Amino acid sequence: MSRQWSRSELGQQLRAEITGYLGAASAYDEGLAKQLKLSRTDMRCLDLVGRRGPLTAGQLAMESGLTTGAVTFILDRLEEAGMVARRRDTEDRRRVWVEIVPEAQERLRGLQQPVAEEMRQVAQRFKADELAIVRDFMRQAKEVFQRQVNGAATADADPSDGHRTVARTAALRSGGALEGK
Repeated sequence: MSRQWSRSELGQQLRAEITGYLGAASAYDEGLAKQLKLSRTDMRCLDLVGRRGPLTAGQLAMESGLTTGAVTFILDRLEEAGMVARRRDTEDRRRVWVEIVPEAQERLRGLQQPVAEEMRQVAQRFKADELAIVRDFMRQAKEVFQRQVNGAATADADPSDGHRTVARTAALRSGGALEGK
């Protein structure tokens, strides 16, 4: 006979699993960055260019939340590592597009292939309707974080509202919403 968990108990378990997942994913990303001799910020920019690219340096700065100067420095490192290429816009010579180098894309796929395969095996253990629930939960959870980041940026812009950022961070860490409190 299976035990019925209360909503609060499930919320606590879910919070613990999400925290563990984020920690494991972060450690994986860190290891991948080290293998490529890049920083986590380099990897974040490379990911943005790979998923959304080609991007201008300005777009990359905006998407990453970094300054244009920091992005220039990162692009220098990524270009030196053979991960990205810059090309001038044919219509506006001042604009520079950044794109991931096909060989780098293949290298990344090769490095990520073992985890992708194992994740496919995990997904195969679930029915399609169960995966749809997980997908919907993850999408909505991502949107919560995105709203918090956008709200934090707004709060940070107004020093008198800075306390709201701290309160949001504390609320996310406390997991009260997941525990039904």
